[in-house]
Amino acid sequence: MWKKLEPYKSSIILLTALVIGGAIGIYLPDFALTLKPIGQIFLNLLFMIIVPLVSVSVMSSIASMTDLKKLGKMLGIILVVSIMMAIIPAVSIVGLASIFDPAQGVTLELAKDFTAEAGKIDFASMLTTNDFVGLLSKSNILALIVMSIIAGIAIGQSGESGKKIADLLNSLNEVIMKVVSIIMVGAPVGLGAYFASTMASQDPELLVTFARAIGLFFAATAIYFVVGSTFYSWIGGGTNAVRAFWKNAFEPSATALGTCSSLGTLPVNIRAAKNMGIKDDIVDICLPLLANLNKGGVAMIAALKIVFIYAVLGLEFTPEVFFITIVISVLSAIIVGGVPGGAFLGEIFIVTSLGLPIECIPILVVIGAITDAPATMLNVVNDLNATQIVERFMKRGEKLETQSQTNLQQA
Repeated sequence: MWKKLEPYKSSIILLTALVIGGAIGIYLPDFALTLKPIGQIFLNLLFMIIVPLVSVSVMSSIASMTDLKKLGKMLGIILVVSIMMAIIPAVSIVGLASIFDPAQGVTLELAKDFTAEAGKIDFASMLTTNDFVGLLSKSNILALIVMSIIAGIAIGQSGESGKKIADLLNSLNEVIMKVVSIIMVGAPVGLGAYFASTMASQDPELLVTFARAIGLFFAATAIYFVVGSTFYSWIGGGTNAVRAFWKNAFEPSATALGTCSSLGTLPVNIRAAKNMGIKDDIVDICLPLLANLNKGGVAMIAALKIVFIYAVLGLEFTPEVFFITIVISVLSAIIVGGVPGGAFLGEIFIVTSLGLPIECIPILVVIGAITDAPATMLNVVNDLNATQIVERFMKRGEKLETQSQTNLQQA
């Protein structure tokens, strides 16, 4: 029994701490408010490590990817497919949330007045800064990611000199991950304390909104799992590909639900993909990359978190906010979700990118922890679908190339 629960250990501990914190906030509000400094210290520690964590992780990952220059075409297809398979679930969940509002009029009360400049988002300032020092602020995470990608590409294209820097970044990344693991020891206490202080001044009805949001995600997951996977498989090879997918998809799906890890499910996914008849060379290259890049479940829950928090804060969800929601969801799926050990990075990414109050972080963590398993399942099955699509486009490219060579020979 306990072995079966082992993959969920950290989530169970964290959720238990948050439940206890929420109960203290509701029933012992005066005491809960005294706990806020404990939670603030924990969040500040995370904020202090966020810049080196994101920059080093992204740079080292991109620098390593450039070793696949000979497979540039395949990598390009993988990136395009991953982006599209992040946009579709993100847009879908925003649409559902706009119809079935999970907040239902419940508003989060903040200790300080907060006003978001809805409709006045400065995209230039979000994606860039006018000074290098600006990249060292957690408030400029999007700009930091943009520059880290550019730097990673430059490192990968710099030959031997770049290789030395890439090796140094990999070593530095290991050290930063160790720092994160040390900080995360205090996660249950820190987040539990902060959630207690947040709930101390809230209407208990706010807890009901969690159930609505999570229920909405589970319903969307079930629909997307069936309809989305079937549609993607059809794109990847028609009705035969659909039959092959559903014949082999349940074992990886069950493994993903049990492990809550895309990487942990990778061996099972590779076997399933080969049983589906996908070429071995494509499977062996695509699936390891897709396990880090293609996270439709992450994109879906990131979009839902933003819609939910805007609803409970009583903020207007403008077209500009919708656009940046999709951008954040895609980046969460392709970059943030692939940062190893980057616990709570998604929540911090959302809050800092949109300039939301940090009181939102524990609330987003609750949603993220409960939806982790089904989100992972979507990530895994989407990897199989994406591999089918990549194989189809690679075959088409080979046919066009062969036909072109034949025409040249005939000429």
